[in-house]
Amino acid sequence: MTNFKTRAPSKYNEILCDRNLKLVHSSTAEFDTADVLIAIAHKNQAQELSRALTSALNQTLVKMHIARIVVLDDDSDITWPSETEALLHHPAVTLLSAECGSPARTRNLLLDWADTQPNLKWVARLDADDELFSKNSLEGIWNTVRGTSSKAAIGSNKLRKDGEILPEDNIADPNELNDHFQLAGLIEKFASGRQQRELPSCNLMLSTNLGLRYPNIRSAEDHWLVTRLLMLHPSDIVVCPFPIYAIYSLDGEDTKQNKSNESWRDQRNRLAYVARTWSTLLATNRHLLGMGMEGAVWLQHNQVVKEFYPWAISDAEVQELKALLSSGKDIPIPKVRWRKCDGLWQYQTAYESSTIPGGKIAKQAIVQYLKKLYQAGVSTLNIKRDNLIVTANGELQYIDIGKDIKPLTTSYFRDMCARLYSIGIIGNKDEELVRRKSWRREDDALKALPDFEQFYSELLTLLHPQCAEPFSDPVPTASFKSDSVTLLIKACGQDADALTEQVTHIVTQLSYPVTFTKIALLIDPHQGEFLRQYADANLNSVIQQAEKLKDDGLIDTVLVAPADSETIITTYKRWFAQSDCTETHTTSNAPLFPQIWGFDQITTPYVLQCDLDVLVGRRSWQHDYIADMLYACEPEDVLAVGFNIPKSQPHFNPYHGEPGEFAPEVRFGLLDLNRIRNQLPIDNSQSGDRLTLTWHRALQAAMGLRGLRAVRGGDSRSYYVHPRNEHKRLSELTIARDLIAQGKEPAEQHEQFDWIPGKHWKYKPRHEAIVFLLKGRYTEHALLKRSLDSLRSQTNQNFGIILIDDASGAAHNWCYPMLLDELEAKTTLVRHCTHAGRMPNFLLAIKEICQDPQTLIAVLDQDDCLMQTNVVDGLLDAKQQGADLIQMPMYRPNKPINLYRPDYTNPRKAAGANVWSHLRVFTKALFDQVPEDYFKRKDNSEWFDTVTDYLTMLPMSELAKNPVYLDSGYTYWHLRKYYGQDERDREDQLIEELISKPSLSQLVQKLAERMPESFEDD
Repeated sequence: MTNFKTRAPSKYNEILCDRNLKLVHSSTAEFDTADVLIAIAHKNQAQELSRALTSALNQTLVKMHIARIVVLDDDSDITWPSETEALLHHPAVTLLSAECGSPARTRNLLLDWADTQPNLKWVARLDADDELFSKNSLEGIWNTVRGTSSKAAIGSNKLRKDGEILPEDNIADPNELNDHFQLAGLIEKFASGRQQRELPSCNLMLSTNLGLRYPNIRSAEDHWLVTRLLMLHPSDIVVCPFPIYAIYSLDGEDTKQNKSNESWRDQRNRLAYVARTWSTLLATNRHLLGMGMEGAVWLQHNQVVKEFYPWAISDAEVQELKALLSSGKDIPIPKVRWRKCDGLWQYQTAYESSTIPGGKIAKQAIVQYLKKLYQAGVSTLNIKRDNLIVTANGELQYIDIGKDIKPLTTSYFRDMCARLYSIGIIGNKDEELVRRKSWRREDDALKALPDFEQFYSELLTLLHPQCAEPFSDPVPTASFKSDSVTLLIKACGQDADALTEQVTHIVTQLSYPVTFTKIALLIDPHQGEFLRQYADANLNSVIQQAEKLKDDGLIDTVLVAPADSETIITTYKRWFAQSDCTETHTTSNAPLFPQIWGFDQITTPYVLQCDLDVLVGRRSWQHDYIADMLYACEPEDVLAVGFNIPKSQPHFNPYHGEPGEFAPEVRFGLLDLNRIRNQLPIDNSQSGDRLTLTWHRALQAAMGLRGLRAVRGGDSRSYYVHPRNEHKRLSELTIARDLIAQGKEPAEQHEQFDWIPGKHWKYKPRHEAIVFLLKGRYTEHALLKRSLDSLRSQTNQNFGIILIDDASGAAHNWCYPMLLDELEAKTTLVRHCTHAGRMPNFLLAIKEICQDPQTLIAVLDQDDCLMQTNVVDGLLDAKQQGADLIQMPMYRPNKPINLYRPDYTNPRKAAGANVWSHLRVFTKALFDQVPEDYFKRKDNSEWFDTVTDYLTMLPMSELAKNPVYLDSGYTYWHLRKYYGQDERDREDQLIEELISKPSLSQLVQKLAERMPESFEDD
């Protein structure tokens, strides 16, 4: 796969694109004043074209420079014969090339081009496989109309078959053609096969700027145009029986192909019906407003009536239209009343004064038109000026009510926008931008439409303002800073491995809704043996981390306890009236001096002091625990308030404690420093060169004697848990820290100070029918909130959420519960402390947390969002229909006009065929079918660390029994970050590697073939 490309190979498909008109060369200046244009269109007809061109160049009008010739090459893939090449370079010939896609489209382009040439007045049609009969054929027909206000002239023709001129001529009869009743009879005869002579519609000379165009149908498009012309303007059409205009070939490829299929006969039969219908309407003096391909429209008693032809619309389609255009919708389409009359569907609507857009259309009118249709879920596909009106109040409306009104899809909407932009903003001809066959890619073709990409981007932003940037930062900030409390975190040299993580955890968990005067980190510099030691000391690392925490603004100051004897003695004397002790730790090796020295550095009345290893739980972020603890300190006999522990009941436990009953909570508690200082010194006996009691035990003894208290209790919404040193290496501690931080501890932890390890520390499983999986790392808070808001907006809230943050750290993700808000109840929040990677997170979420095999997993990136409010409803409906893999349309602001419709037939051969695109939804059971090794690199040593959209969806799309693409408009706003070229190249290599893996559908088939046939015992 050395030539691997991330884009699928180009195909010759029908796409929305312009005609790609190019001027190859122009006729010379002496033909600039020509009055008549001979218009010849061809596709791969080089041999036949020579004959047609020769007959045109021999015309007397060409020789007199009154006529010139244009040849339109419709995307031929041939080499010109030398004879044809020479003819094309005649001074009278202009050569154009374009991509039109059908004979009707090529003829319409020639008419459009002729309208742009200032001196031309008439366009004479000549097919590439026909020829003008004589040198004066063109002059003869021109003489009948020059100097008149006629709209067209129709001539006669001979017929050629198998190279021979047939004896029967097709003579244009004015008595037959200028009378609508006779005309309808003529059409009925040749349509039914009762006569060979057809309508002489190829022998046509049209006035420029007439506005009439060929309908884009496979057969008889020329008959339809001429019939409409003769019915609507009989007095303006000159019928010229002689001289004979052309020799019409019955050997043309289009003619042969059309006659070989049913469309040739069907179109003629339909034309016969329509001609008779139009004739009847004219005979009854109907005020005709239009005669189209679906029906006829007339004005009756100030009501516009449209009657459909029998084949044009079915009962079911009418019912669909009624539902789609229901009266409750605010749409730019007139309200109509339907009825069936003599087996034919009709609708009526009130006639209102309006104008048909002639050139450009006001941008605001276009935007309002598109906005209303988008919001109503309606598409109007046949965008052209004849189907639009501008009402008296300036509103743009669509009046072609019929089968071209469809439920909205992304493709329909983009087509509608592009076509309306083309004619309304740029002022292009109606057929400049239509659906046609092309080798071009549709997104590339639309990018060539000047400034359309920007217009479309602005429109989608207008339609989805909730998705657009910029956003304000939604991170909550403390509403108040306490001027009386300092937070003091106590650490030592053996805390190096956990210091940054734990300081961040403690500070972020405690700094809302009220924060502190100052946050200080107190470091015990002791490096010898520790009481209940669990790690070797690394004081240098601790100090370095502390300084970085200060530089990052997480803490305000770093306090390192001094080691000089003078300070130690002075401190001990003040606290314990001991002046001959210089050891910093007690007889049991517990820290003493560093902590009381740290208290002496605090300048606020209160200190909330805690050990570095405490785990802080917040069941409610609105709980002002500081206010509660300060209130508990108000009685004059209270010196200390312990921080609460996890309670089984969600109520307030009154603060309590008798004198001396509780020691000040050394692990986590609030101290009234002024009251403690007023009690100093307190007793603390000396044994050898060390004091015997820690500060809190010495203070407890003094409080018992002096009638002072330390209290415990409080609101259960905030609490702490303390891991014992022997448990700090257990793997489940990281999960416990996350769950405790969320206030989601298991029942086993209730009423316990110390952490209770065990298998009960696990994330909440999910059982919902739909679970949204949001994975990310360092996701901007505003983008995450946008994603969550899009889930809040769902009209159906029956879903679960798995939100995984892959080690952004507590400084970033501490606020996720608040961003979740009411969604938290249905969310399993996972916040890793070490980076796990994309595939391990997929496996954790889908294989471990999701429990039901039939659960639909909807992957929603944290920096993306849903664009519709009915996504959940759509997914549940598809699930009910048996879908096991679902995708919905993605919008990329950096590539606004690109569409990403998946193709599940053979995605590996089409660079993934968009099966990777968002929104990606699949059942747990389908994901579980993919072997885990499939998600690893070819040597099975490591996971694919990126392109997991391709990695997961490609095999699942091959295994899915019922994959579906739900398109009712844009669903998923995907703002992909810009990657450098090196990263893009690496992604391409990884995609190439995974696409080259064997198809899982083939592996499953091989396994099935190897299994023995089943049998039943007798």
